[in-house]
Amino acid sequence: MFELALYGGAFNPPHAGHAQVMIEAAARAKRVLVAPSFRHPYGKRMADYPLRLSWLESIVEHVRPLCGGDIAVSRVEQQIAREIDGPTYSYTLLAHLAESLALDGKQIALVVGEDIAQLLPSFYRGEELLERFSIMCIEETIHVRSTAIRQRLALGEALPSQWMAPGMNPVNYDLYAAHGNSHA
Repeated sequence: MFELALYGGAFNPPHAGHAQVMIEAAARAKRVLVAPSFRHPYGKRMADYPLRLSWLESIVEHVRPLCGGDIAVSRVEQQIAREIDGPTYSYTLLAHLAESLALDGKQIALVVGEDIAQLLPSFYRGEELLERFSIMCIEETIHVRSTAIRQRLALGEALPSQWMAPGMNPVNYDLYAAHGNSHA
């Protein structure tokens, strides 16, 4: 079992697949931090950070009873952004956590899906990331993407209820319906 699992992402918007990953990560780590991107490495436009943060806090409250470990939403990216210009990379986040919590890198797992796991060597300092830290690859069981949610809403289509994260409701997703892909 890992001491800490870091689950980062745009969460733009968060969905049921994200909630499933949180629950699975909590079964494999003593503590899980869910960290929304403050400045996305690829310049992705996202809904406002405080809004995504509040959505994740609501989701975490709803999934906490299903989690084996401690789980919380973290502002770590926002904290790091105060110290550096430009995007925040996974390696930077993990190194910051290892240093600030005095943990060996292998005690910290970066939570990713199978699609991202294949891309890790191409990440900023990817080889170092793979050598210094652990990777927790979680199999996708709920097949939904934030992009698909934004696209359906932009077309005025209803979302399947199984796509919605616990703690979210159609009103939360209306931001994307009203603005189309302007937050994409």
